[in-house]
Amino acid sequence: MKTSLVRKIFLWVLPLAYGAALCFFYIKYVPLIKPFQIALVPPLVLVFILTALDLRRGTLFFIFLFPLINNLPYFFGIFEFTPHAPTALVLFLFFFFGWLVRRAFGQPGPPPTDPIFKPILLFSGILLASGIITFFRYANFYPFRSDGLYELTTNAFGVTAGGAIQSVILSLLLYLSGFAFFLILRQCGQEGNFISKIIVTFCLGSSVSLSFGLIQHVLDVGLGNNLVSKGLGLMNATFKDAMSFGTFLAMAIPLLVGICLAHKGILRIFALLLLLVSAYLILFTGSKSAFLSLIPSLIIFLFFAVKAGKISPTALLILLLVAVLVFYAIVIEKVLPEGIAQTKTFVRLKDFGNMLALRTGALWKIALSMTGDFPLTGVGVGAYIIETSNYAAAMKLNIGIPETAENLLFNIGAELGVVGVLLTLWILWEIAKQIKKRYQAIPSRAPSKFIFLGAAAGMLAFWINAQTHTFIGSYEIHYVYWLLVGLVFVHFDTGDEIAGGDAGESVRKMAVGRRFRRWAALAVLVYGGVHLWNSTHSLSLKTRTEVFSLNQDFGLSQPEKNKAEREFRWTRRTSGMTIKIEKPVIVIPLLASHPDIQANPVKVKIELTDDFFKKTKLLGEIILRESVWEEHAFAVPDEMNKKVILLLKVSRTWNPLKATGAPDSRDLGIALGKIVFRDERN
Repeated sequence: MKTSLVRKIFLWVLPLAYGAALCFFYIKYVPLIKPFQIALVPPLVLVFILTALDLRRGTLFFIFLFPLINNLPYFFGIFEFTPHAPTALVLFLFFFFGWLVRRAFGQPGPPPTDPIFKPILLFSGILLASGIITFFRYANFYPFRSDGLYELTTNAFGVTAGGAIQSVILSLLLYLSGFAFFLILRQCGQEGNFISKIIVTFCLGSSVSLSFGLIQHVLDVGLGNNLVSKGLGLMNATFKDAMSFGTFLAMAIPLLVGICLAHKGILRIFALLLLLVSAYLILFTGSKSAFLSLIPSLIIFLFFAVKAGKISPTALLILLLVAVLVFYAIVIEKVLPEGIAQTKTFVRLKDFGNMLALRTGALWKIALSMTGDFPLTGVGVGAYIIETSNYAAAMKLNIGIPETAENLLFNIGAELGVVGVLLTLWILWEIAKQIKKRYQAIPSRAPSKFIFLGAAAGMLAFWINAQTHTFIGSYEIHYVYWLLVGLVFVHFDTGDEIAGGDAGESVRKMAVGRRFRRWAALAVLVYGGVHLWNSTHSLSLKTRTEVFSLNQDFGLSQPEKNKAEREFRWTRRTSGMTIKIEKPVIVIPLLASHPDIQANPVKVKIELTDDFFKKTKLLGEIILRESVWEEHAFAVPDEMNKKVILLLKVSRTWNPLKATGAPDSRDLGIALGKIVFRDERN
């Protein structure tokens, strides 16, 4: 009774805590632009309400919508260069919120007993440990070490702590949200035949996306497109970018073939139409990896379709011959009809070798080097893209703008170590076992067998493509992948044969699960301990700053000059800069230009830190009452010839655009003039 009460309280408190975290996340990472919010909020609220009231309807609505809203920010001028949470992730977070509320006030649903949830549970624990520790590392272990969250430089490319922390949070949510989506799908699938409704919903959502892709193709490829894809003339439809759209098509085409073989009537005609449009549009996405991954996945699908008796061996041989000829024409001879040869995908295929050279010659080398340096834990989830510029500088490699490892397993190895790779392989092994088991259990000519094969082939296309891409920023692609995994695990009219046996067997599995959770908790503690040690030593911001000579200037504008040719920089609320104390007295020129300064003076706190914020030394607190330059001198004899960080903490900022209408939307603190050193105070 006591255990039951504690469980109920936990189920009630969890949605409240999650809702508070979601609110903070939304304010922090979702652009609060009114027109964008007007378009975004209704589907978010609707998916939450539907899921809280009816899990299956909410899940179907999420499946319909998540491929369609990824380019929504582009219609409001919000592009990738403005850091923000991907829309598909935000939609999932509200979907998951509805699921938590339903669990608290409705039926929690049966606990998962599939063997795949063991590695998923352990992987989730490893991810959380890595994410929390890496988050605090880039926050300089505030509040344990430093007294504030400072925008410290984290790498040689100049990414600051805020950007690094965002990378950690979004990468962590990428993996965890995929696992959670699969769990919810598994619960839905245990309630009757859910497959047909998923298939219809998926086809309807795909039809909307493909229709928009055709509009882009006919009217303007830049419509609803991001700046990079638009600049290259590549089609993204309703996806984050053209590469994501191409990958979606490579995963969807085998499934659509399976639907065509499995169904008759209107659904077959509908799926066939979608299949033809998909095969056409993939030529204009420019995604060469997606196109190449589609070929082997389709061949394998057709091979098993022949075994199932749906396609004749003669037809398969003809299709294989055509595939070989196409491959020879594209890859070997590079001879194609002029119309096809000029499409974006085939034009970019000619550059496939250069693309691989960049990955093998730089990005993969860096990933393997990170894994070698930190074999157990990696550099932390979301940290590859942050650390890659540091490694590139040390290894003298030219990578341009930092990006992910462009290989999912290498990326996981770099961020989560060998442990992460082994857990990924364990998950794939469990999926492969279920594919074999369920394939053998489904009757040869059962319609569900071909949908099953299409889902499995789509998953294969994802993993082939993942050898040259990671899609860390494309949440919709990972949701499509876990949707396909969910289709494989849901009962294809096979009854309890695959469900897991009798009640006694289920209880035994749960008992094993409790023992496993204890061992998993111990493994996560050991993993977290090692990662914490690395994050406070060789991976710490202090060590990185020293090793890579990072310039710890933050919260400061670029240098400007006033009419008198005085050089200065604007501060924010909190700013800092690295300086070397050359003489025993430091002179700091300051100017506060707040329009209301006489009525409301500005307070400035000036500090020095020489141990990377472990402790600070207060130089003084001053009050600026007029908009005139003032020089403030402080004695610093103990810091002579040392490199220290000068901190300026301003009581309030002002915004020229809001205050006076001037064309400057920055929140300004005070103006900091050129610092000089003297032997003594004047």
